[in-house]
Amino acid sequence: MQMKTAHFLKGPDRTTTRYGEVARFREGLYRLTGRAHAWMVPNGSWGEANFGLIDCNGKSVLIDTGWDLNYTREFLVCAAELIERSPVAQVINTHADGDHCWGNQLFAGLPIIATHACISHMHHLTPGSLRALAKASRVMKALPVAGIDVLGHYAGTILGPYDFRGIRLTEPNQAFTGETTITVNGIDIVAIEVGPAHTAGDAMVYVPSEKTVYVGDILFCGGTPVMWAGPVANIIAGLRKLLALDAQFIVPGHGPLATRPDVELQINYWETIQHELHQRRSLGMPSAEAAADLLLSPAFQATAFAQWDSPERIIRNAQALYEEWGDPPRPLPEPLAKLATLRRQGLLALRLPEATPRCMHRR
Repeated sequence: MQMKTAHFLKGPDRTTTRYGEVARFREGLYRLTGRAHAWMVPNGSWGEANFGLIDCNGKSVLIDTGWDLNYTREFLVCAAELIERSPVAQVINTHADGDHCWGNQLFAGLPIIATHACISHMHHLTPGSLRALAKASRVMKALPVAGIDVLGHYAGTILGPYDFRGIRLTEPNQAFTGETTITVNGIDIVAIEVGPAHTAGDAMVYVPSEKTVYVGDILFCGGTPVMWAGPVANIIAGLRKLLALDAQFIVPGHGPLATRPDVELQINYWETIQHELHQRRSLGMPSAEAAADLLLSPAFQATAFAQWDSPERIIRNAQALYEEWGDPPRPLPEPLAKLATLRRQGLLALRLPEATPRCMHRR
């Protein structure tokens, strides 16, 4: 289904994205079916994450929360009429990335459900670390040595729209493994574990009566997906499981409502980069060099993938694939390794000035 099949209810009064891009669709709360709703955020870049809200006849179930309290509260204001009629009774987190769970504290005291692996992964990154990175990025921009200034620009631009003050990490308090069904006032909601894949603890949420599925970050629509954990086989298996559900409404973690061809195209992306990067690895190319060589190649630039948001994320995807194929990760502490990855992505982003969000690809 296309976004036009959903009915817009209410949203903030702005026409650009958090990164200053022309919005490809209107931000706000959409009614998909009589019970299934989605909070959709254009254009689906960093932190521009979608939520789900399921009205279960007097109680609601919320799928994911936002990267900061301001944007999560904005959702609550716009959804107030629905929530007053059907207060949020439970929350489900699809995974432990902050843009899907750092608003949990606004629902403290409620059942918050996630996979065991998601809960174990909740503290892999903290709001304090991103506050520190945002502050450090302003200093790094003035250090044109070894790409430090590029890292400052890239990281600072990613974090710029968000305010990480006041956030208290609030872990899910109910866990599952495999699959679990939650029944609220007669409405079945099925949480399906598909990780480790995008992260260590991914799940998607299916509402059979509404033929609606909230996919989390197993699926990015119109944006380049990223594999923080892997293996890639689990991402592809999760996408194939999604197709088998035959849902009429597919809500990705980022971007507009997805269609079956969008899901198939993302499977094609993962299969393509696996093949192409493996060939380059066999020629002795390091992962970052192989990623840039593939991304900038005429053949890749002729694909639909090249038009996706944040194409430079292929840097991290190549790292993860090389590690799957037996290459050891860089001998750096995890925080420094992540900064090194962001620096490489920033350097590659500057070679793609027409890619979006443009503020990350131009200085």
